[in-house]
Amino acid sequence: MQLSGAVVGNALLNPASSVAGTKIPYGVAVHLEPFRNDPMLKKMLVEHADVIVPMNALKWASLRYDPARFDFTGADELIDFAEQNGKKIHGHGPLWYHANPAWLDATQSPAKLEKLLVEHISVVVGRYAGRIGSWDVVNEAISHDPSSEGTWRSGVWYNALGPKYVDLAFKAAAAADPAAKLYINDYDLQDAGHRTVSRQRAILGIVRRLQDNNIPVHGVGLQSHLYAEREVGQRDLALFIEQLQQMGLGVSVTELDVIDWKLTADPKLRDRAVGATAQQYLAALTELVTPQFITSWGLCDRYSWINEAFPRTDAARARPLPFDRDWKAKPLFDVIKSFTG
Repeated sequence: MQLSGAVVGNALLNPASSVAGTKIPYGVAVHLEPFRNDPMLKKMLVEHADVIVPMNALKWASLRYDPARFDFTGADELIDFAEQNGKKIHGHGPLWYHANPAWLDATQSPAKLEKLLVEHISVVVGRYAGRIGSWDVVNEAISHDPSSEGTWRSGVWYNALGPKYVDLAFKAAAAADPAAKLYINDYDLQDAGHRTVSRQRAILGIVRRLQDNNIPVHGVGLQSHLYAEREVGQRDLALFIEQLQQMGLGVSVTELDVIDWKLTADPKLRDRAVGATAQQYLAALTELVTPQFITSWGLCDRYSWINEAFPRTDAARARPLPFDRDWKAKPLFDVIKSFTG
């Protein structure tokens, strides 16, 4: 698959107008603490984001640290801000194997967990019905390598309820807000290699199962945590997207950043390589489909998870996001805006 467009630095830009003539909304995932403490973050969100995604504020650990009550304080802050500034909202993380309060992970009764799951999804999605237009209902349901580990990721929900926990979550979300678009979200669906293909097949199997059971599902969230040293598996990605389209499903780019731990320490060279990686991926993807939105997993390098999760062997700090630690735009920002307008 050949890529076309103008070259800016070492990043190949594909004009947004060439993507099926449609402007793709640009989303930004927002962590609550810097949102509260960094006025520049709010300013930049107002200027650049079309969609706001609460990064952690809608996860169990934030909403249900006390089993006796829900705490929507943080989520409401972000959602109110989005609405006040004319931004759309995408809900993330109401059901995940991770980021759970200790009391939930300690619960072993399948009957109790099923009741908790349905109650939780019903309350959370129902609270924001008509306000949050789309949800990553279930996050990271498949194992890291389904070809060797089996389809399903171990966790409190799967261990107690088996595959039906996904059915329960989507049913509850659809009942709580019939107008919302419901996505299953997962990582490493774009690289070249056998493991990625096994992950794509696992996702296809899950969404096909939902459809066969007449449970609403509207698409797949491609996390898109890209590795600068990995090749985009364009042929397998094309087949995956084609199969999703045949099933009537869309896609969204939900957590875009570029892991640069194996790149040179030189910031200019690294920024160009990060931009080129994103360009290759987004060009390949948007030749196939127009995503619901393209969301970066944060906006500024100072608030990225990459430093801790993928530590470099030198003293250089990660540069995985559109703006550096001083809020200076980088080639990655230019690449994203070339697709989102």
